[in-house]
Amino acid sequence: MIFFQHHEGVKENYWLIKLLITMKLTFIMIICLSLQSMANVYSQTKISLRMESVALKKALAAIEEKSDFYFVYSEQKAISQLKVSINSNEEPVLEVLKKMLLNTGYTFEPMANNLIIIKPVGAQQTVSGVITDETNQPMPGVSVKVKGTTRAVITNAKGAYSIQAATNEVLVINYIGYEPVEETVGSRSTINISLVTSNQGLNEVVVVGYGTQQKREVTNAVSQIKGSDIRKSSAPAITNSLAGRVPGLVVNQRNGEPGRDEASVLIRGLSTTGDSNPLIVIDGVANRDGISRIDPNDIETFTVLKDASAGIYGAQAANGVILITTRRGKTGASQFNYSFNQGYVSPTRLVKMADAGLYATIVNDINLQSGTAPSFSPEQISQYNSGQLPSTNWQEEILRNHSLQSRHSLTMDGGTENVKYFLSAGLSTQSGLLKKDETTGFKQYNFRSNIDAQASKRLKIGLDLAGRRENIDFLQVEQQLLFQGALIAAPNIPATINGLPTAGRQGYNPLAIAQGTGYDKEERNTLNGTLRYTYDIPGVEGLYLDGYAAYDYIQGFRKVWSQPWTYYEADANDVLAPKSFGPARALRQYFTRSNSLTLNSKINYKRAFGKHDVAGFLAYEQNEGRQDLFDAQRTGFVSSQIDQLFAGSLGNMTNYGEAFQTARQNYFGRFSYAYDSKYLLQVHFRYDGSQIFPSGERFGLFPGVSLGWVMSEEAFLKDNPVISNLKLRASWGKSGNDRIDPFQFLNKFTYGNGGYVFGGQDFQALNPGVAANPNITWENQVSRDIGFEAGFFQNKLTMEVDAFFNKRTKIQAPRNITVPQYTGLLLPDENIGKVDTKGIEASLTYNGNWNEMKYNIGGNFSFARSKVIFIDEGNTYPEAYQKLEGKPLGSPLLYNVIGIYQNEADLANFPGLSGVKIGDYIYADTNGDGVLNSNDQIRVPLSNVPQIQFGLNLGVSYKGFDLSALIQGQAKARQYMDYTVSLGNNGPDYFLSNAWRPDATGNELARAGRSLLGQNNTSFYHDVSFVRLKNLELGYTLPKPLLAKIGVKALRFYTNGYNLLTFDGLKKKGLTDPENANEKGWRYPLTKSINFGANLTF
Repeated sequence: MIFFQHHEGVKENYWLIKLLITMKLTFIMIICLSLQSMANVYSQTKISLRMESVALKKALAAIEEKSDFYFVYSEQKAISQLKVSINSNEEPVLEVLKKMLLNTGYTFEPMANNLIIIKPVGAQQTVSGVITDETNQPMPGVSVKVKGTTRAVITNAKGAYSIQAATNEVLVINYIGYEPVEETVGSRSTINISLVTSNQGLNEVVVVGYGTQQKREVTNAVSQIKGSDIRKSSAPAITNSLAGRVPGLVVNQRNGEPGRDEASVLIRGLSTTGDSNPLIVIDGVANRDGISRIDPNDIETFTVLKDASAGIYGAQAANGVILITTRRGKTGASQFNYSFNQGYVSPTRLVKMADAGLYATIVNDINLQSGTAPSFSPEQISQYNSGQLPSTNWQEEILRNHSLQSRHSLTMDGGTENVKYFLSAGLSTQSGLLKKDETTGFKQYNFRSNIDAQASKRLKIGLDLAGRRENIDFLQVEQQLLFQGALIAAPNIPATINGLPTAGRQGYNPLAIAQGTGYDKEERNTLNGTLRYTYDIPGVEGLYLDGYAAYDYIQGFRKVWSQPWTYYEADANDVLAPKSFGPARALRQYFTRSNSLTLNSKINYKRAFGKHDVAGFLAYEQNEGRQDLFDAQRTGFVSSQIDQLFAGSLGNMTNYGEAFQTARQNYFGRFSYAYDSKYLLQVHFRYDGSQIFPSGERFGLFPGVSLGWVMSEEAFLKDNPVISNLKLRASWGKSGNDRIDPFQFLNKFTYGNGGYVFGGQDFQALNPGVAANPNITWENQVSRDIGFEAGFFQNKLTMEVDAFFNKRTKIQAPRNITVPQYTGLLLPDENIGKVDTKGIEASLTYNGNWNEMKYNIGGNFSFARSKVIFIDEGNTYPEAYQKLEGKPLGSPLLYNVIGIYQNEADLANFPGLSGVKIGDYIYADTNGDGVLNSNDQIRVPLSNVPQIQFGLNLGVSYKGFDLSALIQGQAKARQYMDYTVSLGNNGPDYFLSNAWRPDATGNELARAGRSLLGQNNTSFYHDVSFVRLKNLELGYTLPKPLLAKIGVKALRFYTNGYNLLTFDGLKKKGLTDPENANEKGWRYPLTKSINFGANLTF
């Protein structure tokens, strides 16, 4: 098929040409649809009619004779006596009617099946009033619209409105978060309305794959939060704002460095040894972008598909799907909103390292163990302990008290019935925590434009554009090496002399590196564009087409300027002399470019037949992408001032380039049926194709089904004063995971130095690599879910509970066999792995009010545990208890610590590893063979991916004040943390102060200085459960009447705290933050922040 054809030698402008062709074709399609819309059945029929002062009934009868149309009207005296005149020559019927009814007081409305209704226009009058809330406070910004017309207004700062409406027309009053109201005008000229907060949630629109549904219609495990909830957090990366808010979403932040501080996100835990990241879909387009750097002020909703509902995305959906919907314009006058916050950032926690006295004591103990002379005298240790000799706290020396972050955002939205728009622009910044570091930082500029237009009666078109520029700057040294130098530098050496940096640990003083001229800078540009349409097909009510063409472009440029840095040493005369240390001067530059084009088209049908509601669609989608990479490097730079490739040596340079293409083709659909709003059925399928698999094996079918029973609609529960809603639901479905290395069905070769020498010169050649696997395919998952939703007391109290069981098969894993080395072959992975995952999720929310105070409390809980069924371990492990099969993914092999050797008798009674000494750990002889070796290691069924996560949301508002809090935590998680200590290398205070020594035999940890190579053990596998005050915000909104005097609709000031408090077992030990994944803590610390901000609406 041409769609999957691989083209070599693609010209540089290929994607630009392709984009222009696609835009032209899409434009032509829209024009054709517009013409079709205008050339419908009404305009296709043209008639000639000449009548002077005849009865309207006679004129209508004449039109019926000359066409296929029929007229309906009320047999009133006024219409029977009405006289009209018309003179038309081959004009469309609608034009004839417009002329004929002009100034008659009557109009017409075309209906289906060639039916046209004649009705009176109705005399318009001015209707005014005030819209208030439940506390009788005026509500500005409320939409008041005349139903079925384009007439609409927005209430002013005092909640007042004025609109023209006829006596037989209906006013529709809408405001987000409140129940909509419809009022027939009648003879009233004043209509005051009091809106009621929407607690039911059943009419809430939930975004699902390729569409939306009302909450009452949903039959799957789908969780959704509003963008306003995400905006309560000041975290620069929005993934960090999600922790604790959505049941089933496992969120962990592992790094605090600006530009690299996004969290990892899993849905229902870990289910594969391969790629476990969920699919990201933004405004209906899959794989568009990551979610971390989207401006939170652009987000309308954030939805998570957790069960079979994700299967509508087929071979990309096994890890779950995250749907992000951005904001769109609404009918009404233009409204501007400016928001700003300024944050002060500091570490959540710093590891407490040993001071100089403890460090010297431990180093001497290590000397004693090895039989060497002590490195420190008793007098020195005493002076360190008393403060006579200085002890350097390296973290305090190199880190600022705080760094800065900020975000600015300006949005504008509004529109008419014909055109609606949402526009935004934003700027966010972050700086680094390291003193003297003017390089590290993150800066982002972003914009978004979402425009929707009613091109004709039947055709809607939309154009979405979004762009982002990221500047991500780091020091030239990787953070692990940088913070290694900060954490384990000996505390008996100074960080500075007379304000100048010393050598530090082995020349890696972070202060010297920060003041150097080297850097690692990256620029990333992202552009997303979508042209979409919706077309109502005439003649069949509820039938319509929609689709889009989406183009995504990402460009990256990274520049690494490696330079030696300068530190200072004092000579014998205490004169400071500069010393140069670090890498030789070198420059490396990377250029990346990726393009993606997605085309989508659907035919949809939705209609109600009495008690029967049916809806469905069939769709086609395809995607093509390409990525190019090039990098070049030179060394031998004479000057540190010219950071350009031309200034490097011609004799020592390298370059490299690569490119790859991707393609997908998909057919999919969904059918939904509901009877009497009680019995719900939904079926979907997706037939997915991907070019990364062998011909004939590129397509797979992924079906799914879900059922729902709304018990609260049954006679025995309907109108129950306690139970407002009760729904049982269940789902089953298949999905896939095709995020694997492409083209594994082909034999792979590497191109490089293959050891061939001709004429005394080395030659590059093709070398055999991994053998082909012609049967390679995607991972498969079968998802089963059963749950219920309940609401009590008018849905003020709501709850949801889900139990799930997923079976993942065809996971890539190596066979437990080998081939002779002389073949030069590497065996490919095969689809043989199997993993089951099961768990439970629950959420409970209560919304209430007491007089003028509103409050809410909500909690969620998630438990997910995986079990490896098969990965072909064979005889890899001689003991059955060592196999990963039967254990959760990520379960490590560890020696089980049962004590410490205290004397020679212990050494004789308990077997140990080679070289074991008094003060070492006693490991359990698990298999009881009297010999201690690796066969005695056990699997510990926990990893740093938590099996339990939970969140508690609290909120209260009173008059203009509002207070919200989010408490988040995790349990059943462990992280390996050990240490290194020797002369010149410090260790954490906890490990050193609790290490066994001859004079401290009661200490709980083994002696310091022992070899840990290959001895990972349970003593260092720490519980990283925690409870964290994730977010706390206090705000005040100024009174609306006061703001109305200066033309402002709303003004709110707030202060916000992020990661303010953490309660965990590591804290009392002085160890790192429990989410830090580096086993020695050598990583940029996680951060907390205090923020001050304002929101202005005008």
